[in-house]
Amino acid sequence: MAFGPADLLKTLQDLPTPGSYLVAYSGGLDSHVLLHAMAALRDQLGIPVRAIHLHHGLQQQADQWQLHCETTCAELNVPLLVEQLGLQPAPGESIEAAAREARYAAIARHLQPGEMLLTAQHRDDQAETLLLQLLRGAGVEGLSGMPPCRKWHAGWQARPLLAFSREDLNAYALDHALNWVEDPSNQDQRFDRNYLRHTVMPALQARWPSASQTLARSASHIAAAAQLVRDTADMDLESCQAGHGGLSVSALLGLPTARRFGAMRAWLRGHGLPVPERARLLEIDRSVLAASPGASPEVAWAGMVVRRYRDQLWLVSAHVTEHSQEPIAWPDQPSLWLPDGSRLTREAAEEGLPAHLWGQGRVEVRWRSEDFRCRPRGRQGSRTFKKLCQELGVPPWQRDQLPLVYVEDRPVAVADYCLCGDLSAIPGETCYRLRWST
Repeated sequence: MAFGPADLLKTLQDLPTPGSYLVAYSGGLDSHVLLHAMAALRDQLGIPVRAIHLHHGLQQQADQWQLHCETTCAELNVPLLVEQLGLQPAPGESIEAAAREARYAAIARHLQPGEMLLTAQHRDDQAETLLLQLLRGAGVEGLSGMPPCRKWHAGWQARPLLAFSREDLNAYALDHALNWVEDPSNQDQRFDRNYLRHTVMPALQARWPSASQTLARSASHIAAAAQLVRDTADMDLESCQAGHGGLSVSALLGLPTARRFGAMRAWLRGHGLPVPERARLLEIDRSVLAASPGASPEVAWAGMVVRRYRDQLWLVSAHVTEHSQEPIAWPDQPSLWLPDGSRLTREAAEEGLPAHLWGQGRVEVRWRSEDFRCRPRGRQGSRTFKKLCQELGVPPWQRDQLPLVYVEDRPVAVADYCLCGDLSAIPGETCYRLRWST
């Protein structure tokens, strides 16, 4: 398939319309073709185009590559950002992985709200990715390959060249007499991807000439199946939701194993965690979900801990932040950040804490104390802190962090678990419901 600016334009028109484009430009063949075609389309798109070059500092030629990119962007009249990464991988750390993480972290810092990052992966890259994931034993998420477009940080990341082969891009570069840099590390077959590219793929294509195209098509089919899996997982997750972002153990156990794992993956992904491997989910399934209700099992992973309390699965940080027990005033503002990084937020509601409490500047937050007692609103008799937490189902590890809202020396709320006593609102006055985000 021939490649040209018109083909790129057609691809971009099927994607969300950003406020600007940011081209990841290494100076190599693929990214040079992408940048050149974007510069040719700039007037038709009517959208600003800029580029970013990341200086890894891993190759002797890195300074020359930066100069090449600066010269090329000046010729194309494309603004260029340059970021010096200064990579120093730790002993035993994968250079590929360290470079990839550093690249994306740097780009994320520069991505503007509503901007679309364009990267130059093509069809052959997609085929290699599928083979790598197969050899790693990945599930449908991994085997779905690289998505053409995804929401990313403040904007999007798109790969508009996935329908084109390396040969297509090379032909475009030769037709337009482009000059590009060659990274010698791309020939180093100690790296898995390079071994696939230079040894495995040529052997496959000698037997099956359209191997790259069919492998990329398979990745596309798997991506569609993965979307169905995600949709099902999202529905299952919603049906298993419990209070404070936890999951109902009984609802999870009512699902078939594959769907239970899917719901847990969606839950963990929703907290910004990497998708766990199956062995970790099995550990949660066997040691946490299957435990007796009175047990307190836990599984630590990725800086977090999955815990169970009664019929609820919780996700908490493995590092509990100690804070002083000094009261904190809550001025008349919608939310209040607490020392442990959690936040109390007030939301308008028909019933709750009257707004005039803040107007008089009388609201403050405290933490557990031996003399604490509270009568839950609408209930008879007061409770000690321990008894109240047991009734409300507050897990033991959360109790020292539980914010208690006071008006002068009178407790009026236990985080967002309950209100205490009775506080009357003025007719027509706004009331607030509390939310505690951990």
